[in-house]
Amino acid sequence: MNKRNVGMVVGASGVTGTPLAEQLLLAGWKVYGVSRRAPLLRGGPYAQFHHLSVDLTDGGAARAALAGCADVTHVFHCANDARPEPRLTMIGNTLDAIEAVAPGFANINLLQGTKYYGSYLGPFKTPAKESDPRVPGGDFYYSEEDLVMGRQQGKRWTWTGVRPTAVCGYAAGNPVNLATVLAIYGSLARELGLPFGFPGSAACFNALIQVIDAELLARSAIWVSTAAGCGNQAFNVSNGDMFRWKYMWPALAGFFGLEAAGPQPYSLKQFLSDKQLLWDAMTRKYGLKPFPFERTPDWAQGSFSPPNSRLACEYDFISDTLKVRQSGFSEVIDSEQMFLGMFGRFRNEKLIP
Repeated sequence: MNKRNVGMVVGASGVTGTPLAEQLLLAGWKVYGVSRRAPLLRGGPYAQFHHLSVDLTDGGAARAALAGCADVTHVFHCANDARPEPRLTMIGNTLDAIEAVAPGFANINLLQGTKYYGSYLGPFKTPAKESDPRVPGGDFYYSEEDLVMGRQQGKRWTWTGVRPTAVCGYAAGNPVNLATVLAIYGSLARELGLPFGFPGSAACFNALIQVIDAELLARSAIWVSTAAGCGNQAFNVSNGDMFRWKYMWPALAGFFGLEAAGPQPYSLKQFLSDKQLLWDAMTRKYGLKPFPFERTPDWAQGSFSPPNSRLACEYDFISDTLKVRQSGFSEVIDSEQMFLGMFGRFRNEKLIP
């Protein structure tokens, strides 16, 4: 990796932004992390990491805060806001500020996702391909992509996009995602002496899905942003495999020493909604690190509600990742081993007992 590359990670404290900043630093990059709260980086502090706290929805504040970033070559936009207007404003203000000061600016990478294919509207064409036409009503990412494509016309810099499946990882301070919620669910079941029942329907239990490790996602984003021939296009990314919860579930149950059980007459939200006091007691009993447990029921159902939640979706949820492989990025991870490895990390770091 060319050490002259300088990355700016927008949304550096999130479950995608934090591992992206870490992976850039490990690859020898200088990194500006833009977020209201400084990320807690594994293995840090890093001499080449510089945190910038700024509200990017404020154009004047963005220009002032980024005025000293003249050496930026690559922007990775990972900021997560479900509201489309703030997302567009942040991207536009970031481009305004960087184009004004950074003559070596080469690429902006957009974090997209399977919502691009209308996955949250109901059953969609699978495996989804980057060449699939846009879906009426499925405009979650279209406006920001159009904004960047319009700004890029006639410029030396390029844009790229990554469209991951469900992202699994851990970012201190912003830790709620599929892997951590499953780890908490299994820990609660063990504490209560319950089997590891699947908190969803039989259709979901049998549907095909994909996930992606947050660190693998980071490395794929770095690849497509820097590899020759990848500019001005988007790429589906995943761990490289697919699975059904029906066959994954026994391995996950085994981690907790529990008997695996099939679909249960409750959702994950229902199970978690009255467990705050129990989790607080477990935190004291096992000396666990503080965790924002109160956010887990709303994560399980809310902006990640059916059909979006991978524990509620009753149809196949898979993308074709041939294009990113053909670009030269060949790294894959076995999803079962990913979950088990993450659970082990959570236990070692005292997030779960």
